[in-house]
Amino acid sequence: MARVPGQVDARATVIAALAFILAVALMPAGAYVAMAAAWLLVATAGALRGIAPLTLARRGGIVFPFVLAALPLIFIRSDEVIWEGLVGPFSLHVSGVGLRIALSALLKAWISVQASIVLVATADAPTIVVALRRMRLPDAIATSAGLTIRYLELLRDEAQRMLRARAARSVSPVGVGGERVGGSIAWRARTTGNLVGSLFLRAYARAARVEEAALSRGATGSLSTGSLPTADRYLGVKVVAAVTLLLALSAFGQVVPRL
Repeated sequence: MARVPGQVDARATVIAALAFILAVALMPAGAYVAMAAAWLLVATAGALRGIAPLTLARRGGIVFPFVLAALPLIFIRSDEVIWEGLVGPFSLHVSGVGLRIALSALLKAWISVQASIVLVATADAPTIVVALRRMRLPDAIATSAGLTIRYLELLRDEAQRMLRARAARSVSPVGVGGERVGGSIAWRARTTGNLVGSLFLRAYARAARVEEAALSRGATGSLSTGSLPTADRYLGVKVVAAVTLLLALSAFGQVVPRL
């Protein structure tokens, strides 16, 4: 029998995912061995849900533009300088500590996003919303989480439509003979920026239409999930097992050698 959205008690899954993300976030900078172990756990969980590790890793790459804010640490920190020199009229140096912090932040965010992807693949949005409500979280937080998942799907659909329209107009970065075409790197960056800006505007306009349609149907700002599912009789055992495993992972990150 097919699963009815929102009719599965997913509290143990949500708690395990949140605890895992917290354990990864608390890992010290440079604990790459522990981060690799955490990624193996995520990859295994994803494989059990039918998501190939490489596919999961590629989807997690969406986080890369958002961690660029950590890059200045490489040049701002003045401890453990591993290189310094002149770049044009500027004098720059590379800090080993700053590099370690920036790389660790990137890996943590990358792994955490993959954990979120596995969570969404395990439980749909209504199921997650019901789980958050049963965990006594405020309705505004539970509803915001469900709407975020749904609007990410809208954003993905808009991006796919734009790329499909772009391909239909024979826009290709590779020429007939295999040579690269399309102008300089600056031109490509400007084109990509325009594409991202158009995507944001189109997704925002579509979200506004969805909101208007919801209001016209009497929406009150809270996702409707129907009746509450039957409580999982093994919830306590699952939560204890998940938290114990992730505490062990966090402790492992504290004791393994750091690079």
